[in-house]
Amino acid sequence: MPTNHQARRNPNRRMRSSAKQIPIKHGLRELVLIGFCFVALYLFASLVTYYGGDPGWLRSGPVEEIRNKGGIVGAVFADLFFYMFGYFAYLFPLMVGYIGWLIYRGRHREILAEPKSLVVPGIGFVLTLSAGCGLAIVHFMAESALLPTHAGGMLGMWIGDGLVSIVDRLGATLILLTIFFTGITLLTGLSWLKLMDTLGYHTLERWPTVKKYMSTQFLPWLIEYLKQGVQMTKNLLKIFSQKLLQWTKTGYTRWQTRRAEWRKEREQYDDDEYDDEYYDDDDDEFVKPVSSRDKTVLPQDEHQEVRQAVLPGISKTPQAPILSENPEMPEEAEPTPPEVNKVTEITPIIPALNLLEEAPHVAASPNIKMLSQQIKEAFASLQVEVEINAVHPGPVLTKFEIHPITPINTNHLSELSDALAKVLLVQKVRTTENQPGILDIEVPNLKRQPIYLSALLNSTEYQNHPSSLPVALGEDIGGQPIVVDLTRIPHILIAGIDEQEKTTAINTLILSLLYKATPETVRLLLIDNNAFSVYSDLPHLLVPIMTDMAHTTPALEWCVQEMERRYRLMASINTRNIEDYNQARILQEQDWSEEEAQTNAPLFYIIVIINELGDILTNAVEQEAEKHITKLTQKARAAGIHIILGTQRLTVNVITGLIKANIPTRMAFQVNNKSESRTILGQIGAEMLLGQGDMLYMTAGTGMPVRIHGSSVSANEVKKVVTDLKNRATPDYINI
Repeated sequence: MPTNHQARRNPNRRMRSSAKQIPIKHGLRELVLIGFCFVALYLFASLVTYYGGDPGWLRSGPVEEIRNKGGIVGAVFADLFFYMFGYFAYLFPLMVGYIGWLIYRGRHREILAEPKSLVVPGIGFVLTLSAGCGLAIVHFMAESALLPTHAGGMLGMWIGDGLVSIVDRLGATLILLTIFFTGITLLTGLSWLKLMDTLGYHTLERWPTVKKYMSTQFLPWLIEYLKQGVQMTKNLLKIFSQKLLQWTKTGYTRWQTRRAEWRKEREQYDDDEYDDEYYDDDDDEFVKPVSSRDKTVLPQDEHQEVRQAVLPGISKTPQAPILSENPEMPEEAEPTPPEVNKVTEITPIIPALNLLEEAPHVAASPNIKMLSQQIKEAFASLQVEVEINAVHPGPVLTKFEIHPITPINTNHLSELSDALAKVLLVQKVRTTENQPGILDIEVPNLKRQPIYLSALLNSTEYQNHPSSLPVALGEDIGGQPIVVDLTRIPHILIAGIDEQEKTTAINTLILSLLYKATPETVRLLLIDNNAFSVYSDLPHLLVPIMTDMAHTTPALEWCVQEMERRYRLMASINTRNIEDYNQARILQEQDWSEEEAQTNAPLFYIIVIINELGDILTNAVEQEAEKHITKLTQKARAAGIHIILGTQRLTVNVITGLIKANIPTRMAFQVNNKSESRTILGQIGAEMLLGQGDMLYMTAGTGMPVRIHGSSVSANEVKKVVTDLKNRATPDYINI
């Protein structure tokens, strides 16, 4: 009997015990939800307060203060997840909070009972994350200046860059969007068609109400306020016109009064001047105006004497002064007394500088304070705090030396340049790191100043250059003329996508030589189809301009033989280069017979200029031509033979590794992409140039190219200089 009674009481006891356990289990789920929410909040705060200078999973070291609000653990977590996933690292705190919500709702039991149900959402999460990272790489590369890698992380680089290389940006975008929306559907179970159907239904259902509100309340209110605005504008214009009329009348009255006072003062001044006329006549005997002709002739003679006295023996060939205008002799010139040591020689053939377009006055430099403030605001919009150490304004762009207070990943300077260009509303911005912790930001000026060749050739750097072959390249960022010595470079490779830039650069080099060297000291060997036709019959030509590419290989072969002949001549009198040979020949000429003097004639420089290297590197002559060019670039410097190569074909088949190894001096103009820049310079940078002569100049011994703005030379200027030289001498061609 007791047993049956106890059995009857057991169900009630179990019900009471289960009722007590329900609040306990609910409380435990609440605690789990709170814990997961706090973990998600901690991870989110760690990501938001990420600082590039904190310790990371790829770097360590002593740090004075960890700025990440999550401490050392939060700093490492943020660095790792930003490195792997970019900005999509913010998905992981959300997923942690979502898991806590599932446990609170008791959904974890279903998931644990059927683990296979996690497969589809898991695939959706992976697809969403991967596609999102890829889209960030394709479209938001410029937003990654503060991240350890890129906006999409390493995952995005692997997916996005791979798709772009196969199907380009448009195809990659469409594919990644498809994967992204598919992943969201698999992850959340969302039906996009049902979503659009629901939005359309609610839109049609609410439209009558919205239409009624617009017609009865919003539009009358808007019309009333517009009327008030128009009336207020009329009142303001009326007040402004009245004030303007009043100011005009007051100003005109003051001007009339001041004008009467000026007239009275002028009459009094004229009376005083008439009384002092006697003294003015006496002063005229001692103060005589100098005519413009005297100003032109006398200072030029004095300048020439000073140069000859200070720099004796520097110029190895007689050179005529470069005049800014043709001097005229006075009408009554006294005869010059004969001089004992006067040399009666023909004036060297040097063109006058007034044949080139005269450079106007230099415009005012940009507002440095305003530009500095714009740069700080641009970096502030990217959440980067900077200090401006120095500003260097120039004719084309302004360079800022920036010290970033907020750490910046210098591996992503190209993305930083793109972001700054967007903020500053300019075409391109170039960013380089000239030393650790210091960035150079080159921003184009709103108004570009042209650079004239006449200004470069009239500069002190060019006029006083001791070399026989000075070449004016242009001006640097600060506006200083850049003149290099071709005998020391000694060969140049000019490359870019724009034919006009390349042609202008070659014309600048040729005119720089013509304004310093005579036909007796420099000879040109020009090879091109039609770009050099303006130089036909130039006295400095070695042979007529070569337009048939089939004759290029024999011409280069002759240059190789001439180089070897010159080395034999220099060895015969124990000299090692052309300068020493010509000087030694002058000293030994007195002891030579007439036959020896003719055999050991002075050597002139030979400048070989090929306008398009790709035209001669064809299948028929490629091997022989490249062999001769390589031999000349390796050995011809001391023999006085220099090569200038130009090309628009920016491929490794034209700009070969052998040519780049033997021609370290290169001028890179604007190119389309980073790959073409690497083909020319071995590094990126030329894709950020502005065009119109903007170049990167790199020579031997310098790992970092220098930015130079080339001068502008018109075809009319070249024609006038060549015509002037052709009228004064004829070419003396040689048979090669």
